Amino acid sequence: MDKVLVRPNPTRGKTLDIMPTIISAIYRYGFRVFVSEQFREQLGPQLVEKVTFCSEEDGLEQCDFALVIGGDGTILRIAQAAAVRSKPVLGINVGTLGFMSELEVQELWEIEKLRRGDFWLDTRMMINVRVQDPQGQTVFEAEGLNDAVVSKGVVSRVIKLCVYVDEKETIRLSSDGIIVCTPTGSTAYSLSAGGPILEPSSDCLAVTPICPHSLGAKSFVLGADKAIRITPPMQENAVYLSVDGFQSCVVAPGNSIFIRRSPITFSLIRIKGLGFYEVVSKKLSNERVDV
Repeated sequence: MDKVLVRPNPTRGKTLDIMPTIISAIYRYGFRVFVSEQFREQLGPQLVEKVTFCSEEDGLEQCDFALVIGGDGTILRIAQAAAVRSKPVLGINVGTLGFMSELEVQELWEIEKLRRGDFWLDTRMMINVRVQDPQGQTVFEAEGLNDAVVSKGVVSRVIKLCVYVDEKETIRLSSDGIIVCTPTGSTAYSLSAGGPILEPSSDCLAVTPICPHSLGAKSFVLGADKAIRITPPMQENAVYLSVDGFQSCVVAPGNSIFIRRSPITFSLIRIKGLGFYEVVSKKLSNERVDV
């Protein structure tokens, strides 16, 4: 583990400001550093000579792991590309909650442990999300680490959805939408919508309605090998699908959404040895809100 791709959140000035400090630290620890060409201007002349500039895809191919500077959203944006290449990710939290991030900025010294092999991999399941038209053709496909969210548009009207599990009708509801999440995503949007917290090692999926117009529509948990189909009946309102918050499409009338376990997995690098519930307690009781 001596080659690392450094990937900051390009939309947060704070992460770009701290990036030179982090690169200087990991370079001193003996790592060969790869950085996307788009971040060249953020590095001073001395650092430019110490890193290898490349595309993010080439960096992932050549590196042993990726170091993500930001929050959970930044990790989600690299998750699919890292997972298909079997590259683990180490997160440095410069976001708000940062459930998946392992280190805070003041803990950079911990990175030296990677050179000694003093770490382990926390492997997470992912979901495959497909949209098919009535002829069975796939019109959208994505791999998700957190969740798939089916929701209404900006109009303040509910949408109607039919949910099938292994092709058996499970629930019909009128709501603002529905969330299908992995254990990793259970502490994200699903938790805010009233869904359960799932241990990352759990072999399951959670289905959580968003503001349902029914007292009986509650979140439920399924085995990870179940196949979920969500079909919006013909209706006036548009239906939208979002995977991990940034891969999205409009679900046209007559199309169906299929969600099941992905054949690929995603790995996070762990160094400190904090337990899952210790992390949950710490993060949720000390939420940081940028003003």
